[in-house]
Amino acid sequence: MNTSALALVLTLLGGLLPPQDLSFRDFFEATPRELRPSARLLSLAGQRVRIVGYMAQAEEPPLGGFYLCPFPLLTTEGGAGTADLPPQTVFVVVRSATGRALAHRPGPLEVTGVLQLADTAGGAAPWPIRIVLDPPSSNAGVAGSGEPATTQP
Repeated sequence: MNTSALALVLTLLGGLLPPQDLSFRDFFEATPRELRPSARLLSLAGQRVRIVGYMAQAEEPPLGGFYLCPFPLLTTEGGAGTADLPPQTVFVVVRSATGRALAHRPGPLEVTGVLQLADTAGGAAPWPIRIVLDPPSSNAGVAGSGEPATTQP
């Protein structure tokens, strides 16, 4: 079975299992020289997770999703790109928003979906930690439009 077929099967099966709770504190282990992905983060790759955070308010919002941060944040991309985002930021892929920007939603958001970790060695990944949002019918933190809804943390 090729990699993309295996990923599809795992995604479909993952929809049957309850999500694992993930915290921004679970993302990295600090070393004297760098931040490394934690064993917990690596173990959850490809699985359904649930995390609560804040949608970054961006001057130039990304298309097809949004950045979820551990605290409210306003990014000013003028020349710096995503440099304002903290390292423990997640890019949330909203399949129903492909090719379009989402309106900012203030307050805490709970998102549930499949955790993906990109191989950043080649520098091709737009963001190394992503969650592909569950369809609206299976995600309590998502409004019927397929966009994130505010929830109580």
